[in-house]
Amino acid sequence: MAKNNQTIQTNANKKGFLNSFKKSTPKLEFYDASAMFIAQFILQYMLQLVMMILAISILTYKLGADMSTQEGSETVQNAFSVFTASTGGIILVTLLNESTMILSPLCYWKIKSFNVFKGMGFKRKISGGQIALTLPIAIGLLAGFMPLASMFVYLVNLTGYHYSGANIVVDSFGKLVLYLIFVAAIPAVCEEIMHRGIIARCGSRISIFAGIILSSTIFAFMHGSPMQLVHQFFVGVVCCLVYYMTGSIWANVLVHFFNNAITLISSYVIYLITGSTDLSIPWWGLLILCIGGLAILVGCFIAMYKMSYAKRQKEDKEMGVEQEQEVIYTGKKQPIKIFNKKLAYLFKSPEEALEEKRQAEELEKQLSDYSEEKKEVYASLRQEDDVTLKKKNSRGIIFALVVVLVIWIINTIGGYTS
Repeated sequence: MAKNNQTIQTNANKKGFLNSFKKSTPKLEFYDASAMFIAQFILQYMLQLVMMILAISILTYKLGADMSTQEGSETVQNAFSVFTASTGGIILVTLLNESTMILSPLCYWKIKSFNVFKGMGFKRKISGGQIALTLPIAIGLLAGFMPLASMFVYLVNLTGYHYSGANIVVDSFGKLVLYLIFVAAIPAVCEEIMHRGIIARCGSRISIFAGIILSSTIFAFMHGSPMQLVHQFFVGVVCCLVYYMTGSIWANVLVHFFNNAITLISSYVIYLITGSTDLSIPWWGLLILCIGGLAILVGCFIAMYKMSYAKRQKEDKEMGVEQEQEVIYTGKKQPIKIFNKKLAYLFKSPEEALEEKRQAEELEKQLSDYSEEKKEVYASLRQEDDVTLKKKNSRGIIFALVVVLVIWIINTIGGYTS
C-alpha cells in the first residue's frame, strides 16, 4: 500500500512539474479522430434502425398487412425495398448517413470542450488556379481509376456476389438536380469534413503518408461494399493529396463534388442517348481512359504542387516567416520522408508556423530558468508522454480499422447470402 501511495505521489509530482509550463494550443490526435469516427458509425446505424422501424410501421399500417404471417411480412419487406430504392428513399438515407459525420464531431466538441473544426482549413485561402485544377483532377480520377474499379467489380461478380444496395438511376432532369444536391454536394461536404478534415488531418500528425493511407482505407471500407472499394480508395488518396497541398478543406470538397457530379451527369446523358443507364466500353476503350486519366492526374498534381509551393513562399515572405528551402531528392534520402516533408510544409499555414515558433521560444525561455538536471527531467517526461501518445494513437488506428472492416465483412457476406 505504501508503495502504491508513493507511485501516485510521484506521478502527481510529474504532472505538477509538466503543468508548470505554459500549455500550447491543444491539437487533435488520431485517437480523437478514431473516437469520432466510431461514434459516427454507431450513430449512423442507430438512425438507420430508427428509420427502418418507423418506415415498416407506417407501411404496415397503410397496407393493412399482418406482420405475424409470412405473406404480410413479405409484402411489407417488398414495399420497404421499393421505398429505399426510390428517389425519396435514397435522399432520406443519404441525409441520415451524412448528418452523422457532422453530429459526431459536434458531440465530441461538446464533451471535450474543444473545437474540432478549428484548423480544418475552412478559412485557408485558395487561389483561382488551385480551384481551376479541381475539375480536371476529378476528371483524371474518374478516367484513370474507373477501369481498375470496373475490373475489380467484374471479378467480384464472378464469385457470386450480389449487390443489394440502391442503384441510382438518373432518368429525368428533375432527378438529376435532386441528386446533384443530395447525392453529390452534401456527401462531398460531410464526408470530406470527417475523412479529410478530421481523419487525414489527425493522421498527418503521425506522417503525411500515414494520413493518406489511413484516411483512404477507412473511407473505402466505410462504404460497406466490394463494388465501391477500389474507386473510393483512390478518391480518398486524390482528395488527401489535394487537401495536403492546399491546406483548404474546400479544395478537396470540390474534387469530391465533381467526382460525384460527373458520374451523375454522365449517367443522365447516357440515358438520353441510349435510353438506358448502362454503357458497355470495350477493353481498349478502358485502357485509353486509364492511360489518359492518369496522365491528366500526374500533370494536374505537378501543377498543383508548383502553384501551392509558390503561394506558400509568397505568404511566408509577406508574414515574415522564415522560408524553408524546397526539398530536392538526391538519392541519399528516403523518398517517403521527402514526400512527407514537402507536403507537411504546404499543409501547415504560415499562421501555424508562426504560432509554433512562438511557443518554442516561450518554452526555451521557461527552460532557461531551470537547472540542467530539471531540463533532463523535463525531456524525460516529455519522452514518456510521446510514448504514451503513440500507444493511444496505435489503439485508435486498430479500433477504427477493426470497426470498419467488421461492418464491411458483414455487408459483404450479406451479398453472398441474399
